Amino acid sequence: MKSRALSIALLVVASLAGCSAPTPVGKPSETTRPSPSATAPQVGWSQAVDAFLVVGRPNAPDLDVVVASTGESFMHLPNAIPNARWGRLLTATRDGSRTRVQGLEVASGTNAPDIAVDGHWRLPTIGTDPLAVGRSEDGSTLALVEDGAAAGRTTSKFAIVDLSSKRPPKIIELSGSFDFDAISPDGATLYVIEHQDAQAGGHYQVRAVDAMSGRLAEGAIVDKGNPGEAMAGWAIEQQRLAQGLVMTLYRGHEHPFVHALDTINSGAICIDLPPTRHDDAVAATDWGLARSPDGLSVYAINATIGVAVDIDPMSLSIRQTANIGAGTAAITLAKFGHQDVGVTGRRVVVSPDGRTIFAASANGIVQLATRDLSVTRRLLVGTGVDALGLTPDATGLFVLRHSDGGIDRLDVASGAVVARVPGGGYDRLLAVVPFES
Repeated sequence: MKSRALSIALLVVASLAGCSAPTPVGKPSETTRPSPSATAPQVGWSQAVDAFLVVGRPNAPDLDVVVASTGESFMHLPNAIPNARWGRLLTATRDGSRTRVQGLEVASGTNAPDIAVDGHWRLPTIGTDPLAVGRSEDGSTLALVEDGAAAGRTTSKFAIVDLSSKRPPKIIELSGSFDFDAISPDGATLYVIEHQDAQAGGHYQVRAVDAMSGRLAEGAIVDKGNPGEAMAGWAIEQQRLAQGLVMTLYRGHEHPFVHALDTINSGAICIDLPPTRHDDAVAATDWGLARSPDGLSVYAINATIGVAVDIDPMSLSIRQTANIGAGTAAITLAKFGHQDVGVTGRRVVVSPDGRTIFAASANGIVQLATRDLSVTRRLLVGTGVDALGLTPDATGLFVLRHSDGGIDRLDVASGAVVARVPGGGYDRLLAVVPFES
């Protein structure tokens, strides 16, 4: 039987997460380790295609690692910022009147660093993206947001944590309603969204804060291409690229757009996406953002509405746009399904070779060729899909169904459902982790 180590290549995927005191992390005990005879694998499963899935359930902030073939829980994980292999997690959990920031080694259960911060804090997230953010690219600094902060607040607080423990945590207090946006690669500058009105999706501006002093820089970071334009919209998802470039997908009042923030030089450009002329407000939030493995393309896709855009992150311009088609069934399913649970997270994944895109929608999955954004195949037509997870070898595609929170495994070559994960009721699919031999 193949060993079930959790230090492996992953494929990021889907929805929401919260923060609470974690179950101790380490090697699973014999009482939690799934045995071969405990639950018989479903027909269609074999060790060759089995995997660990990092999943979550509604109203449960922590995560479960489940064995795909049996649906059994292998271990529990706290909400965290993972490394590329999910073998190390950076967490922020309540501990009485304080918050503990810990770096957890999953295999050994060791914690380093272990830093206490006065007050209750949590890891920030962006829009509907489930994966926590806030750590600087160089790994030196972590930004936390106040846990339980109310919308429309008149004072906003952030905690800046030196992960080397050389300096005590710095509490930053700003007058007004601010949310986390990004942090510079060296951790020296915190970028925040300043809400200028109380309306959801209302006007906002991006501000820079010196992480050492807590001083808010004068003036806003404006769109260099159109400095007089006021920004307004709802953040959906974010991609962090090389050289400190952070691209955030927004649903705007007139059209969606991507806000490209240079976190090194404090500059910004807004990239307007095509107006959809779509009257379904919920379907209009079904956008997903994904980058190519080489970082030379960023794809903004709404498969429910039927629009795909290829953005060049070097020139910060649209390289190509395609109408990928949307059926009337998609609109109906979007209204019905999303009113129940809502959009749960990542909608788009790119294959490791950079040639293929899979985009989830309220009416199935659209497969696209990256070279020209042409539709090559449609899968699970009629099924609302909340999240996707591609295996690192791109042979299997795990699909989180909207209707019941169940997970299917598709064979990428044939497009057929070859197995189903026992159980259901999941609202998050965060990673696909294959078994190691």
